Amino acid sequence: MIFDNSKRVSVFIIHFQFQKVKTMKIEEINEQKELQSKVKKHGKHGEVKSMSQAPLVTFYEVVPLRIKTELMSVRECERLRRITERDTRIIRDYLRIIKHNEENILQKNGKVNTSLLDKLTLTTSKNTKNKLRTSVPHDLKKRYPRCSFDEFQECRDKAIWTYESWKAQQDVSKKELSRPKFKNKTPRPLFKGTEGRGTFQVHSKSDNTDARLWLELRDSLDTKRSGKRTHQRLWLPLAYSPYHEKRLKLENIKMMELVRKSKEQQWWAHFTLQYSVSCYQSTLPPAVLGVDLGIKKTAVAVLLTPTGKVIMDEIRFIVNKERQSKIWQLENQIEDTQRKLNKSLNNGQHTKQLNTTLFRLRRRRRSIIEQELGYAVNQLVDFTLQLKKRYNLFVSVGYPKNIQKSQPRGSGNKSHRRRLHKWCYRLFITKLKYKLTSYGFEPLRVVAVKESDTSKTCSRCNSTNTTRTGQGQFNCHDCNYVLDADLNGAKNIGKRLIRYVLKSKFNYIFDILTKECYPLRHYKSFLPLGQWLK
Repeated sequence: MIFDNSKRVSVFIIHFQFQKVKTMKIEEINEQKELQSKVKKHGKHGEVKSMSQAPLVTFYEVVPLRIKTELMSVRECERLRRITERDTRIIRDYLRIIKHNEENILQKNGKVNTSLLDKLTLTTSKNTKNKLRTSVPHDLKKRYPRCSFDEFQECRDKAIWTYESWKAQQDVSKKELSRPKFKNKTPRPLFKGTEGRGTFQVHSKSDNTDARLWLELRDSLDTKRSGKRTHQRLWLPLAYSPYHEKRLKLENIKMMELVRKSKEQQWWAHFTLQYSVSCYQSTLPPAVLGVDLGIKKTAVAVLLTPTGKVIMDEIRFIVNKERQSKIWQLENQIEDTQRKLNKSLNNGQHTKQLNTTLFRLRRRRRSIIEQELGYAVNQLVDFTLQLKKRYNLFVSVGYPKNIQKSQPRGSGNKSHRRRLHKWCYRLFITKLKYKLTSYGFEPLRVVAVKESDTSKTCSRCNSTNTTRTGQGQFNCHDCNYVLDADLNGAKNIGKRLIRYVLKSKFNYIFDILTKECYPLRHYKSFLPLGQWLK
């Protein structure tokens, strides 16, 4: 039984139902017992209060599969070529018709009215609201008699999407953009219907040794010419691997589009999968922990929550001053020893003892740096595990990739450049990922993002008209925002992951350290964090 919020069931009714289920199976009796426990737990007078469910979020993911044209006959390849060339011509005609009738078919929001476009292009053989349309200004059925009505609609949708995308870019751009022109083959998108009514179907054949997955296309070229009622089918073998087996869910396929790669001379089938997941991945509110790495301060972490405010209890400055002073002392000793070594080499003196001293000092420095990194990672992991109990937590770590190139020789302080080159940012992030994964964190919850320009940008107004007093204080001249520079960088690093998710141009999140791509559906709980981008 399923109880909604509007239904109220008394304990007497539940007890009466239990008297009738003596002959039921053990599983059904257990279900009734669970209901009775819910009645006792949720409220008085036998009221069952269902938990409020989070709203569902619909998102899409594209999975490409190569078509094994080497297993197809010459006739099948020729049919595939003819279908795609016909679709390309129809899409071009739709774009031309939209261009010359923009004033009539465009709505106030800039979208194309599909019904008005159909009145200009397609006749009808059935009664509609406007009765029969026996003549239209641009009769595409007369020009392409071997195309079905469903195929015309799919080509129309492709042309509308292309036009609206160009229109949105033109409204933002200051220059005059050229209109979309399809010089190469641009097939229409195919939609999957129910009960075999769609223009394509995907079939799994585990017994077939040539291909385990087959794509069935509905083809109307020869059907229209011969006057048949049932359309012919074109079967395409797909390159199906264990990688696709994990990502491709046949029941979630919504749309498919054929793509021709001219350089490789290959055909690909891009399947669009539709998922509906809860806005919250758990009952806890989402949060992002931004981590900024440095030299004087090993790590600075700040938590970004849906409240849009930063609390002092959710900020950590991780630094061990004793180890830092030891590292700086060793750096000075190494510089002095290196200076003596160069002087001895120029004078032609023996340098064995200086080489041994330099080797020991460098090994000692390396040991202390690893101890400092281990200490900082443990402190950050403990802080993260505390926050995990209260939030649906994700960690965004800034990775200063190629930071050595920002401090070449002759650009500034020599000692600072040497410390920067010897610091192990990659090792720190690798240890942090390993530790958090061992405590139950999924790898996709710890993402390394670009750190560039996070220390120059204001975390409040996103302005770059800023200055830093040394390495400690950050000043914004537009909004007069003053705070710790490393804390400002940590906030920008957390906001960068939120921006990657909510304003993503792709269907995945890319980790610049591990080169892993995580599907965007795992980050749909970020919607309440969008106020950090305002």
